[in-house]
Amino acid sequence: MNRPLSLQIKVAISWLIYTPVVVASYMAAWVDRALGLSVGFPRDVDMLIERQSWLLHVLSENGVLPADAEIRSCEVTPLDSSIIFRSNAGIIKITYFKKGEIKTLKCFAKFAPTMGTVWNRTIFNLQLNHVKEGWFNQHFINQDDLPAPRVYYSRISEVTGNLCLITEHMGDDIEYHDYPYASFPQEHLDLAVDGLATLHARYWGDTSARMSKVQTIQDSTVYLFDSLVSRSWSMPARNVLVRSWCLMNRPQTVLHGDSRIGNMMFPSAPGRGRFVLIDWQATRKGVGAFDLAYFLVLSLMTTHRHELERPAVDLYYQLLLDKGVKGYSREEFDDDYRHGCICTLVLLSLPMLSGEVSAEGEAAQLFVFGMGIWRERLRQYFLDFDYAWMADKYDMSEQDAKKAIAEMIAVIDARLNGVLKSTGSKETLIDVLRRSNVAGEFDV
Repeated sequence: MNRPLSLQIKVAISWLIYTPVVVASYMAAWVDRALGLSVGFPRDVDMLIERQSWLLHVLSENGVLPADAEIRSCEVTPLDSSIIFRSNAGIIKITYFKKGEIKTLKCFAKFAPTMGTVWNRTIFNLQLNHVKEGWFNQHFINQDDLPAPRVYYSRISEVTGNLCLITEHMGDDIEYHDYPYASFPQEHLDLAVDGLATLHARYWGDTSARMSKVQTIQDSTVYLFDSLVSRSWSMPARNVLVRSWCLMNRPQTVLHGDSRIGNMMFPSAPGRGRFVLIDWQATRKGVGAFDLAYFLVLSLMTTHRHELERPAVDLYYQLLLDKGVKGYSREEFDDDYRHGCICTLVLLSLPMLSGEVSAEGEAAQLFVFGMGIWRERLRQYFLDFDYAWMADKYDMSEQDAKKAIAEMIAVIDARLNGVLKSTGSKETLIDVLRRSNVAGEFDV
């Protein structure tokens, strides 16, 4: 079975438009990597260390550092950029003297990745990761008092994809890893759900002029992905890909887009710190329930999710209503949440979107470990999914619905095993999951 001729023509036209963009983006990334083009701000932590006078001026000009501060020291400490998904980043610590007191200012600085090949950087730029992150930090976070670190400086180069982002340092917060956690208290789960509801309710149905700074993913994009997998995915799986993607990218509100537990920070104790979402590089317009599904399915250990998923879903919907969202029925929301769970699996199944393009060496093994955990949580989630509902919504039999889900999970398996093989490891994905069977979460 093939797509209609009209759709095939649209896909061909899209590729004709997209191919030159890919080539131009690759050339820009290559030239930038080779020549280190000037972008008007520091390109990485090393350059920031060399340009301390620029840093002090920017912080003073933006009111973060008092104009009359007498600077005693300025230190920039690089963070380990070999950790998968982490951009080039560092911690700024400025000690200054003001009105007879010694004070300290700490900030977080983030730049575009300096690791990986030119092709890796090209894919990163084609997804507009830092363009989206830079725009959202510059035009939304401070102005709307969102659950995010305060922004002190945000600039991007739309040609090269370079970013310079300086924000509040969340020193009183704690983080959880994406892999199994020892404990995840109820109050932190509630804070995460409230944070997502706050973000979504704030921009629900917003059509103001500045919303042009938040990207909308066009339906044509999914047809390009569909064409990429046309020879390897069955038609039921491709139909699920297209329909779930189109449903979740309706411009309902603003999404964080990568709302996993690793992109959240929580207060370390009552009165110390606050909940924030970080890493806004996947920000886009879409359906809010996607962020919630992405968080609950990928972030919670399976036994924890079995217990707390439904109360968390109920809480999120009630919070939307409390924060002013109208005309959104519970039935529509429940459908959106289920579609969001399916779309989460779709995104992790698609080439170039799930992260392995930037995984090399030791980072590749870390990628397999982390993605393997997500794969197993997805597998467990869909064991008792409502396939009668899915068959109805996706116009297929329950058997085809189950096969489509199993096929996409198998796609993740195959790609992760391929990444492991590229590192020279003799382990398989199953070996990795068994070895990392923390707290008995996995059933492999």
